[in-house]
Amino acid sequence: MRKTILVVVFISLLWSSVSAAGLVPCGGPSESPCTLCDFFSMVVGVINFFLFRVVPVVGILFIVIAGANFILGSGYDPGLLQKAKDSLKAIAIGLLILYGSWVIINLFFQTIGLSGTGNWWQINCP
Repeated sequence: MRKTILVVVFISLLWSSVSAAGLVPCGGPSESPCTLCDFFSMVVGVINFFLFRVVPVVGILFIVIAGANFILGSGYDPGLLQKAKDSLKAIAIGLLILYGSWVIINLFFQTIGLSGTGNWWQINCP
């Protein structure tokens, strides 16, 4: 079971790595040298890559596995059914914490007026 999960995650990361080529915005042969601002821009790119490319794929995979355990355990194996319920609850809580934290931080920045007209999560290097 773990080997299957690792293979699917590895394949999804390889598939997503094509779009991850632009994570480092500087230092290439025809680009300007890297600055501290480019480092922060790269960190934002890496965070966005994981939040919007890796986490949804892994989350859906775990939901499918928990759903399969739920179907296989219903009526025959109460232990497997309970494990599926606990897994679905843990997945929901994890995704809620992960994406809910961004919403809370965004709401906080908008409330104190820090975001202004721009987006606080975007870094624009000169």
